[in-house]
Amino acid sequence: MFKKIFSLLSLALFVHTAVFSQEVAPAATTPALLDYLVWSLAVVVMFLLAVVLILVFGFIKLTSEQNNDQSGVQESFISRLFKSVGQSLNESVPIEREKEIEFAHQYDGIRELDNSLPPWWKYMFYLSMVFAVVYLYRYHISGSAPLSIDEYNQEMAEATIQKGAFLAKAANLVDETSVVAMTDKSDLENGSKTFESLCVACHGTLGEGKATLGPNLTDEYWIHGGNIKDIFKTIKYGVQGKAMISWQDQISPKQMQEVSSYVLLLQGTNPPNAKEPEGEKYVPEGTPL
Repeated sequence: MFKKIFSLLSLALFVHTAVFSQEVAPAATTPALLDYLVWSLAVVVMFLLAVVLILVFGFIKLTSEQNNDQSGVQESFISRLFKSVGQSLNESVPIEREKEIEFAHQYDGIRELDNSLPPWWKYMFYLSMVFAVVYLYRYHISGSAPLSIDEYNQEMAEATIQKGAFLAKAANLVDETSVVAMTDKSDLENGSKTFESLCVACHGTLGEGKATLGPNLTDEYWIHGGNIKDIFKTIKYGVQGKAMISWQDQISPKQMQEVSSYVLLLQGTNPPNAKEPEGEKYVPEGTPL
């Protein structure tokens, strides 16, 4: 009976492996969890199949023994079924037949019996060998499933992509209350490009300002505040009634932060033909008077 069960389970395991060995290795975006779930489901199905087969064969054996039983002892069907299954699983010899497997020697009245290893233990051992062969073939020969290091590298690559997407999104969450001056060279270069494309018409190529248009951005005087938050706010919302328009619908918050940071670098550059100061002198917080 158990040889048949073992053969069926082995066949099911090899079929499952063969199917997976034909699959293309999962893409970087496919969760490895799916593979584990499939394997777990296969194990559960095989376990349930084994239980059903054990009960069926136990029932058949019990029915056969019942037809030949002349002892007249009355037991419940369930009790006899479990007793039959238990004996089959363990290949245990009934007490009344222990004489058949008893060794001739005894020690201090203790008898030694020539019992076999329980079939369930032997078949679990055989199954572990089958699993080892399948595992070796699948992970180390065919490469149809990723090794742990491959899964790690795959997940790290996915995490890098997700991190980049998060940082890109986070960069555009900045506003006039959270903005800080950028110091990275690439950010300041981007700010310079934005300034050249959008701001030179009113503020001049070097930020020197133009008559009747934009004020000088290189001196210490500011009309609407000279810190990074004030500059960002002016770029974002513009100035009503003036040539300074709102740019919030045309450039991203990150671009506004970049150009605001670049404008701060213009202070003290003293370009030629600079426009006369306008507004009030801005003194950064913490600067001694």
